[in-house]
Amino acid sequence: MGKRSPKTAAAAAGGGGGGAALLASSRRKRKSALTTLGGSHLFVSHSSSSSSSSSSSSSSSQNSSSNNGEEEGNKRYEHERGNADTRPLKKWLEERGIDARETFSNAPSSSSSNGGLKSIDDLLKEIENGETVLVENNTEDTPGGDVSCVRRVSVVVVEITSKSKPNKKLIEYVQTLPSGATRKRERFLSEKIMTGKGEGPLEAAERGIREELGAALSPTATIRIDKNSLLAKEEFATSSLSYRRLPTRYRFYEVKAEIEGLPVDEDTFASEETCGTKAVWKWV
Repeated sequence: MGKRSPKTAAAAAGGGGGGAALLASSRRKRKSALTTLGGSHLFVSHSSSSSSSSSSSSSSSQNSSSNNGEEEGNKRYEHERGNADTRPLKKWLEERGIDARETFSNAPSSSSSNGGLKSIDDLLKEIENGETVLVENNTEDTPGGDVSCVRRVSVVVVEITSKSKPNKKLIEYVQTLPSGATRKRERFLSEKIMTGKGEGPLEAAERGIREELGAALSPTATIRIDKNSLLAKEEFATSSLSYRRLPTRYRFYEVKAEIEGLPVDEDTFASEETCGTKAVWKWV
């Protein structure tokens, strides 16, 4: 415990990796920056419902990050649910020093041709889904001192093992988006936490397993999430690949999960999400 670690903010935004060796190296380097959150085992059945700087953080509760690191009293952007008009969001951002022309893609949604840069429509969807929270921030707390808001994002990274595949760990090797764009991943399963809706890291881990592995899970599969392995780390970035001028504070969690009911006869298998995203997974 303590030898695993999430990827950096840039990697989580869509970077690749160097396979098992890179993952192991990354874990060793970040050992001291991660904090154990504690807890016990959580068992669930597949049939049940269910430039940057960093600092460590800790909590005694699995859902302690439901405010996404938001300090009490900080004003958060609220958008009328179901309203697709991005003008109120653009106005709120520009009043706090964010130039929309420099921050967002002009395309209606992200695409490979944008180099990963997303549109303001994408940001609004993230807010509505609870994946992103925008909060006001003191300018003296933001490098440069001219921006008074921060995007907060929480991600859980799940290290998956199986008794049926001893001494192996599961990584997502290649991902193919519904648009047909393919990207190499070479990393553990990861899922954005819907903190804006009160979701915690363990809930997001289970949701991510079910959504991303999809039909690759057998109907009788069991998922064992070890709450005692939960680790947390924070990183701050003045910009990201997704939104060029928008400062972002990332909170990363990592947790171990043992799954019985995944394909184990071969070292690779495929999965498809309901949204059409496909992936190739590898036991390494």
